[in-house]
Amino acid sequence: MSGGWSLGEYPLEDLFAMAANVAQGGFDFYARLIARSSNPEEIRELKRLRDEEAKHRSFFLEQLRSRGLTPKGPVSPGLKALLDLEFIEPVSKAYATGAASDKSRVLAFAVSLEEKTIAFYRALRVSCSVPGQHAELDRIIAEEETHKLRLEALWEHRSAEDVSLSPA
Repeated sequence: MSGGWSLGEYPLEDLFAMAANVAQGGFDFYARLIARSSNPEEIRELKRLRDEEAKHRSFFLEQLRSRGLTPKGPVSPGLKALLDLEFIEPVSKAYATGAASDKSRVLAFAVSLEEKTIAFYRALRVSCSVPGQHAELDRIIAEEETHKLRLEALWEHRSAEDVSLSPA
């Protein structure tokens, strides 16, 4: 599905609940990367990304609260399948296979997760009919695009470090 999100059939409340789950997953993912890093610059950058994910989650939960709703537990089966396929299973697999222990690979993986998140938020924006939500989603999308750029910079720096440490 990557990038071809079709969300029109789902209630907006379920989409906001899924978006809150995606942002929480990003927060958790960055927290795990922070715990594995010893580079102060990398840690600082990852903390910034993690903290922005917390703000995104708060926005999505506020959208639910403003409608008098709260997350009702798991999202609908169709959205859960999308969430699992696009986010949960790839992250679980990365940790289960040991791929997450290779910093260059995990940063490349993080870039791909940000790309999926951007595509999902763009599709969510199309599903929203309230103009104020468009502006906020545009801001969140821009932040996710910045996350991707920051991760690419960390990845390039890590790759350059790996090359300089390789025996000639």
